[in-house]
Amino acid sequence: MAKVIHFPRWAEVLADSGLESKEREGFRVTIRWYLSWCARSGVGCSFESAKAFITWAEKTKQPNEWVLERWREAIRWFFRMANVQAKGGALSVPVESREWKVESGTGAKRCKGYASENDTEAERIQARSEDEATILKLMRRRGMALKTERTYLRWYRDLIRHAGVHGRDALTPARIRAFLDYLAMERAVASSTQKQALNSLVFVAQEAFELDLGEIGEFVRAKNRKKIPVVMDKAETRAFFAQLSGEKLLMANLQYAAGLRVSELMRLRIQDLDLRRNQVVVRCGKGGKDRAAPLSEKLIAAIETHLMAVRGLFEQDLTNVELSGVYLPEALARKHKNAGKDWRWQWVWPSREISRDPRSGLLRRHHVLPQVYQSAVRKAGIGAGLNKRITSHTLRHSFATHLLEDGVDIVQFIAQRAPMNFHPFGACAIFALPRCVERFRTYWGMLRSRPHRSIRM
Repeated sequence: MAKVIHFPRWAEVLADSGLESKEREGFRVTIRWYLSWCARSGVGCSFESAKAFITWAEKTKQPNEWVLERWREAIRWFFRMANVQAKGGALSVPVESREWKVESGTGAKRCKGYASENDTEAERIQARSEDEATILKLMRRRGMALKTERTYLRWYRDLIRHAGVHGRDALTPARIRAFLDYLAMERAVASSTQKQALNSLVFVAQEAFELDLGEIGEFVRAKNRKKIPVVMDKAETRAFFAQLSGEKLLMANLQYAAGLRVSELMRLRIQDLDLRRNQVVVRCGKGGKDRAAPLSEKLIAAIETHLMAVRGLFEQDLTNVELSGVYLPEALARKHKNAGKDWRWQWVWPSREISRDPRSGLLRRHHVLPQVYQSAVRKAGIGAGLNKRITSHTLRHSFATHLLEDGVDIVQFIAQRAPMNFHPFGACAIFALPRCVERFRTYWGMLRSRPHRSIRM
């Protein structure tokens, strides 16, 4: 008789796990689907019912192998955690993560200022095997960004699933070539996605495992789809802002006026706002570099009012002895133990909810989640009746386009507003002025010839 598994706390354990948010949500949907199937079929949760469920799902849904493997992985996680519970083990971290957990002491991103890329230790991905631990140790020793860790490890895991072998044995030219063909022909990914997969696997093979791949050989190239970025004209921008109010309106105004990325906007701290010089300092932005961005004078009064409200929330938190203060990078937290309760280090956009770090167990007030702000931006675009897909990044494109439409001398604007290294329009910097000028002239010429469209900067 099949052994029935009882795991009523699976949703709570999943919420506190170290999985990425997208992977965690995928697991939640699949597990709920499996449990409802068991209830309809009148069977308990067992290995036999799990196999029957996967067989039924494959027959009825006819998914590709990649999706099917995702379902299997979610079910495996469910039974693995249920087994840990039955043995009386800790459930806060997946069982396979504990043995090969990479210490974060070497993982803090090293750069001037502070590591804004790695907001909390709870956001760090965890290794599931010794090989993955090797990869993570190398990336954290080099101070690579949190998103890079997740991306490289995800492609490594996808290759292993596709190749059907374990560990570094999958990193051979033939298997990598077959995986790249699979991405282009079956998953129909974009050219940039296929290049990202290739670069990730080559890094893992050559840098982490010191393997000599040699020539990978010819593989099917994904089609290079050229996309024109979405840009709002000024009337559409006014209609968009009219749909926002309160804190979300101020956030959108600041992102538009300063040309910030959404991650840079979320991770601003009080000391990053220089209201006297009308500047916003972005710490450890893309590429681990600091830069200054302009701050519109029209926003100063609204920002000061907002900071007064944040100050009240901060002083209220100081009276709560259970709170551990705002998150700080590991080295800074060790050197200045009370800096987490210093006003200068508080988030500009603090969350209204207190959250518990699932690994350290400390109560903190984190910043507003990017998904919350992005959802407000998307709803504002729909509410304004715009027939365009409006995202937070649309504000960056619109900011650059409106400056050009107003006849602003971009180079002079950059030099006057942020003489250090302000470059809101992409990878061009003030130290590469000839290339900057040429790119902006090309962009402006095409914009004038096709005023209703714009090109990617």
